[in-house]
Amino acid sequence: MTLKATEFYPFFDPKRDSGSLSYNAKSAISLAIGGIYLIAQYLAMPDKLVFFSQYCWVLGAIISTSTMALYIATDVFRVSLKTVNNLECSNQTSSYIVRHWLSDRHLGLAGLSFASVSTGIVHLLGIPSEFYSTPLSLCLIYLGTFVAGFTAGLGVLGVVAVIALYLKLAPSLQHTLDLNDPDGNGGIKKLGDSLWFFAMLIGAVGLLVSIYMFGVEWQFMNLAYVRSIFLFWISLPYLVAISVVLIPGLIVRRHVDHYKTSREAQLKQTKAELYSSFKVFKNTDNESIITNKREPSEKLSNVNDQMEKLRKMRNSHIDSRDGS
Repeated sequence: MTLKATEFYPFFDPKRDSGSLSYNAKSAISLAIGGIYLIAQYLAMPDKLVFFSQYCWVLGAIISTSTMALYIATDVFRVSLKTVNNLECSNQTSSYIVRHWLSDRHLGLAGLSFASVSTGIVHLLGIPSEFYSTPLSLCLIYLGTFVAGFTAGLGVLGVVAVIALYLKLAPSLQHTLDLNDPDGNGGIKKLGDSLWFFAMLIGAVGLLVSIYMFGVEWQFMNLAYVRSIFLFWISLPYLVAISVVLIPGLIVRRHVDHYKTSREAQLKQTKAELYSSFKVFKNTDNESIITNKREPSEKLSNVNDQMEKLRKMRNSHIDSRDGS
C-alpha cells in the first residue's frame, strides 16, 4: 500500500496549479511588505534624520528578510518531508504534525501571540521620544514591530514543530537507517543539513535584530529589569537557532548510536560464524575445498566492509565523520 506523501502549504505560501508561489513572487511580497513600512514610516517622521538615526530602515530590513527566510525555510521543509516520509514507513507522524501543529489556525495564533509579545517588549524598553512627535509615526513604529514579530512567530512555531517531528521520528531510525547510503549518515544527512540551514536563516534574522536593538535609543534602559529583558530579547534568536540544531542532534545521536551498537554486535557474530566455518576445511589445495571457501571469504569481506562503514558512520549532524 502506497502512503500519501505529506504536503505543507500554509496560508502564506498556498498551493497553486503550478505548485507554490514562484521565487519572483516571494521576493516581491517580502520586499513589498518591508518597503511599504519603510515608506510610510519615513513620510510620517517630521524629522527625516530620525528615520536613520533610530534604525527604522533596519526594522524594514528585518520585516523583508524574515518574510523571505520564512518562504525559503518552508520550501526546505517540504523537501525534508519527502525524506521523512521514506523513513517513517507506515507511521504518519509528519502528517499529524503538519495538519495539526502547523495548521493555518495555529500558525496564525503563533504569529499574533509573538507579535503581541514583541510589541509589548518594545513598549517596555521605551519607544524613543522622537516617535511621539506625531500619532502616525508612533503607530507605525508599533505596527512595524508587530509585523516583524508576526513573521518571527510563524518561524518559532515551525522550529517547535521540527523538533517535535524529530522526537517522534528518532525511535524508528534504528529500523530504517541504510548503512550503505553514500551520505555516510544512514540516509538522513539531508535532514541534518536542513537543520543547519534553518539555523543559518534564524541567525541572519537574529543579526539584524541585534543591530536594530543596539542601534535604537530606548528610553528605559536605565532600569535593571529593562536591561534584562533587552538581553533576553537579543539572545532569543540565537537560542532558537542553537535549539533547532542541537536538540534534534542529541535525539538522533542516541538512537543512531543504539543502531550502531546493535548492528556491530550482529556483524561480529556473523564474522565469528564465518571464521568458524573455515575450521572445517583442511589446509589443502584441493580445488573443491578452495571453491567452498570462496563463498564465506566473500561474505567475510562484505562483513568487514560493513563494519568499516559502520565505524565511519556519523551519529548525527552534530558529529564528525567517524561519529565522535
